Amino acid sequence: MTTKKEEKPLYLGHRERLKDRFLKDNGVSMPDYEFLELLLTFAIPRRDVKDDAKKLLTKFGSLNNLLTAPKMQLEECGLSQNTISLFKVILALFKRLTFSRIKETHNAIFTHFDYVLDYCKASIADAQVEEFHVMMLDKKLQLIEDKLIQKGSIDEVPVYTRDVVKAILEAHATSVVLYHNHPSGNCSPSKDDIARTKEISEALRPLNIKLCDHIIISKDNYFSFHDNKLIDFI
Repeated sequence: MTTKKEEKPLYLGHRERLKDRFLKDNGVSMPDYEFLELLLTFAIPRRDVKDDAKKLLTKFGSLNNLLTAPKMQLEECGLSQNTISLFKVILALFKRLTFSRIKETHNAIFTHFDYVLDYCKASIADAQVEEFHVMMLDKKLQLIEDKLIQKGSIDEVPVYTRDVVKAILEAHATSVVLYHNHPSGNCSPSKDDIARTKEISEALRPLNIKLCDHIIISKDNYFSFHDNKLIDFI
């Protein structure tokens, strides 16, 4: 007795075509909803996810807004832990890759300032509260490490100069770049930002440690103290 051969679900063939299209040009020609659809296939293996991708993009407005959304907000949309983990792994991987790009260069990091900006944006542009970081540099202006000094609230972060200086000395850095974010979206420096930068610079000067720049990051823009001539840079 013979039985009818079980047919494969139609979405399986569609998924293979999505993968083939992606591999042809690394997804350059794919619209955002198809790119997201392909991502979702790795977290949701047993059903069609095209409508899910379109609905998520409509709700969040962009891939960036979706991937960087807080875990709780994603859970409220009914997304599984598998899907949320996938999104967060992608973000963490991007952060590591941008860090490696400036860490592994043999040139001063300022010869690749776009790399520095990419890393700062990947690190904190979408943080829900302000974070204050210090990039530690050696004599060749190459990156030693990136140190989180303090987290704050949505519109301020308490930073003590002594904590910054202590972290820099422990890293044996000879130059530094400060950076922090403005979740409000306005990356212009506040009076406190300017005063804090001046205070840190003055504390480092007797130690022969150079403050190269202070970068303020927002979701869509940045402000460089150096570019705006608020810091003397050699």
